[in-house]
Amino acid sequence: MENNDDIEMDDQTEKGKEKENENNQSEPQTLSTKSLEGGKPPYSLYTRRIIDVSDISKFFSENSCHGLCGSHNLGNTCFMNSSIACLSNCTELTYYFLSGEYKKDINRENKLGMGGALAESWAELLREYWIGQHHAGDPSDFKRTFGQKIKRFSGYNQQDSNEFIDLFLDNLNEDLNAVTNKQYIELKEKGTNETDEQCSKRFWDNYLKRNDSIITDLFCGQMKSTVTCPHCKFINITFDPFNTLNLNIPESSQNRRYHYSIDNINIMIFYVPKYNLRTPVKVKTYDIPKKAKFRDWVRCLKHEINFKYYGKINKMIANKINEKQSLEIFDEKDERTFKDMDDDKFYFCYDIMNEKENKYIPIYFKDKNIISEYPRQIMVSENETNMDNFREKIYFNLRKLILSPLKEHNEEIDELSQKIFQYTKDTDIEDDIIFKLIDKEYQILFNSKENPIKNYDEKINNFLEDIPFQLYLTKDINFKDSGRINIINNKNFFDLSPEFIELTKIKSYDAPIKNLLTLLEEKDYFIVLEFNRESKYINQQLFKLNNCIGYKLNYIEIPEKEGQNQEEDTGIITLKKCFKLFSSEEKLKEDDAWYCPKCKKHVLANKKMELYYTPKILIICFKRFTKHYTYWEKNDENILFPINNLDLKEFIVGPDKDHSVYDLFAVSQHYGGTGFGHYTAVCKNFGNWYSYNDSSVHSISTSDIVSSAAYVLFYRRKTD
Repeated sequence: MENNDDIEMDDQTEKGKEKENENNQSEPQTLSTKSLEGGKPPYSLYTRRIIDVSDISKFFSENSCHGLCGSHNLGNTCFMNSSIACLSNCTELTYYFLSGEYKKDINRENKLGMGGALAESWAELLREYWIGQHHAGDPSDFKRTFGQKIKRFSGYNQQDSNEFIDLFLDNLNEDLNAVTNKQYIELKEKGTNETDEQCSKRFWDNYLKRNDSIITDLFCGQMKSTVTCPHCKFINITFDPFNTLNLNIPESSQNRRYHYSIDNINIMIFYVPKYNLRTPVKVKTYDIPKKAKFRDWVRCLKHEINFKYYGKINKMIANKINEKQSLEIFDEKDERTFKDMDDDKFYFCYDIMNEKENKYIPIYFKDKNIISEYPRQIMVSENETNMDNFREKIYFNLRKLILSPLKEHNEEIDELSQKIFQYTKDTDIEDDIIFKLIDKEYQILFNSKENPIKNYDEKINNFLEDIPFQLYLTKDINFKDSGRINIINNKNFFDLSPEFIELTKIKSYDAPIKNLLTLLEEKDYFIVLEFNRESKYINQQLFKLNNCIGYKLNYIEIPEKEGQNQEEDTGIITLKKCFKLFSSEEKLKEDDAWYCPKCKKHVLANKKMELYYTPKILIICFKRFTKHYTYWEKNDENILFPINNLDLKEFIVGPDKDHSVYDLFAVSQHYGGTGFGHYTAVCKNFGNWYSYNDSSVHSISTSDIVSSAAYVLFYRRKTD
């Protein structure tokens, strides 16, 4: 909502004058609350409207999605989708719209509003998300309506969810504001003979004369501002409205800037897209805390890749290597931390494409006793995959590196290759389509019955005599041993060698791959593909480990537990500490100097902000983004906050301390850095928690709520 300063008077219409006169005839109404015998008042002293949402289910049928509805991403609109999820699950506001009560409150005359267009668009969106039966809604009409008023939201640039929420509530307030014509009333600071309570009421009553809506009733609180001149000691006290509390983040003793800390490691991370079809993405992370668990870091990476490249990631595994050896394989449930890892490591992360393909076989690429390529993870199903399937999948992973002896002699293969190349650059083309094209190419190349090329056998024999690689089993991935068991028989392309048949008991390509998986899972053997650099069929422009498309990813640490009672532990930042910092006195800086009316000059005054009363719905935003001269920086510090029973009594200086206990019901989350990122939300709906990630909605446990991605918190007061 708008502040009381710097407001221009509006032209009055005759109808507006009548409404204004009505508003001025009496003081804004507040519920009269009396103390119960031996107890506290049943409602907050500032409660003007009570909305009973216990029967909200009467508005929708059994098949309605009742708020479990995602939002289609219209192009960089994840910030809006996250905001919609949080505000939609504010059931008091949703009840008000679903019941149709908003219609009688629409203000068609208020020039600061949109004549009810925003309120009606929001109502329509809520009906789709709660009464409708689709699990993903289309917010395009709502976005278009809001963009007509706030122009920067009319396009498709990435925006901020906190800013969107503030401006949306501000403009929705104007659409529903009972005050048509706003008079300007200059408010002076607290008088000498005036109590805090009297001054607070004077400021609040004036605010209600300008803002009288459901938004004021639900979201608006008041804070006390005390400014003290360091020279003459003059004290200026005012009471200001707020609908979002923006909290600074205290500095953690365990989290000085990552790139200055000896407790961090520097590594290079790559994401390899599905089936290795598209270009790998370099995710350059400057530092990762050694205490970080791999599983927590992967959660951040998945969100980052989902936003920036190649669509949704299902599951992820990773391979840690350096230029000479492969070290370890991780999956996204891995509990290990980075603390025992050296700096000069590469991590290659892979998307597990198919739930049925629940086994993965890493193929290590060797060239002159060093790893020359990122490992390929070939996904197989133990029950469905045979050696023939395995052979084809090896080819899928080699096709960019090995020059075929047949391509230049066959127009169909040339056409297929060009189409595959173009498709792999287009993220809108489904991977299965590309996969089928590669399979067709393989059949033409290596199935002599279908191959129309003259002198096929001669060309294949020439290729086999100059075969560009060998595929073999070894027990030492560091290549220190000389023992190996060939999988490929060089005389017959992709035929199984006798020693491989003897070891695995696999006698034909129709045989299941189960025996080979057993050897690999017991970690007795690794599969290595070794290049012959002298072969004319080698693509000499082989990839290097760090030769990929790059962009920066800031690390996000995600906590294991909520940790409500850990606020005093060294290095742990909690919501309580943020409130303590908010309430502490600060000295104003040069660019924010205050004009002292007694000294008649600008001074670096001391300022203290305190909560006087808090609203029914309390919105808290962590100040994660800070501008330094010409660039922005994000603070990814993890902040522990309670899900239930947030008690703010010690921070409230007004008379309403008995109504200060809150429960969390929604969180707008941000993953990534300042130049990129992805917004999601977690929300409580009918007693259960759900993750809202654009059009996807799925249930989560409470352990997934508190994370360093938390950006805007939504709390509901328990006591009324």
